[in-house]
Amino acid sequence: MAIVETRTLALPGIRLSARVAGAGPLCLLVHGFPGSSYSWRHQMRPLADAGWQVVALDTRGYGGSDRPAGGPWTSEAIEQDLLGVLDVLGAESAVVIGQDFGAKYAWNLARHHPDRVRAVAGTVPFADLPQDAPPSRLWAGLGAEHFLHLHYFQAPGMAERDLGGEHVEEFLQRLLWALSAEGDYFSVFAADGSASYLQALRPAPPLPWPWLTEADFATYVDGFRRGGAGLEFAGGFGSYRAADADWAFESRWLGVPIHQPALLFIGEHDPVRRFTQVDRSLFTDLTEAVVPGAGHHVQQEQPEATNRVLLEWLGRLG
Repeated sequence: MAIVETRTLALPGIRLSARVAGAGPLCLLVHGFPGSSYSWRHQMRPLADAGWQVVALDTRGYGGSDRPAGGPWTSEAIEQDLLGVLDVLGAESAVVIGQDFGAKYAWNLARHHPDRVRAVAGTVPFADLPQDAPPSRLWAGLGAEHFLHLHYFQAPGMAERDLGGEHVEEFLQRLLWALSAEGDYFSVFAADGSASYLQALRPAPPLPWPWLTEADFATYVDGFRRGGAGLEFAGGFGSYRAADADWAFESRWLGVPIHQPALLFIGEHDPVRRFTQVDRSLFTDLTEAVVPGAGHHVQQEQPEATNRVLLEWLGRLG
């Protein structure tokens, strides 16, 4: 069985922490929010034992990675980080697999740098962003009607005050539960637009849960608290606030398809399934899989089923 080690990867201008296992072609795992490299703990050894060098990152602003003052937290900056990881590891190309924000970064990398991405997979659908207005303008209109986390995160300082410090554990527990198969994320929309995210989220049942132990949760909390007061969620909050910059950046590739083998694997009960759709015209070779019994944290909630999907797809790459 493969050994999982923690390494620090020194890139130009930033150091990223990563969990590494195995040897062979590179398979890069990219987490979302709220998450970390630990989100992929159930995938590390099975993929490594199948012949891959598996590297799960803490992206900038998360876990053991640097939280640079002022970021940047844009897709473009994180894209450069991912390319830097490939360079540091001496890989001409990699299979890139992402969850939540990580899926966005994986799809973008495959589209923007096809020579560096052998194949790509993500847990959320991929489509071009609407071009009639920056996202923040749309979110502001919706946020005036009811709570909307996308709008809530736009004001610097507000989320840091409401969700950081003494509130970290409660926020993480409520959000992780709400996004799971057993949770009810859409209840947040019943809250008034002036509510904090913590107020909008319903209380979560006590740990342990079927897919998250108290020790797992403590690892998450420790990773976020490493940033210190006000910077616990620097990477996540920064990514939400970079939405307009990302919209402008990604508009340069409108209509450009992803030609590499691609996999969309999404939880049966993932809230994302209710308000986003995959644009199949942007893929040349797309495999789709719905993982039964999983919510948004598909690779954690149903690890065995997720691993079967991933290993079958990876096995077809040759």
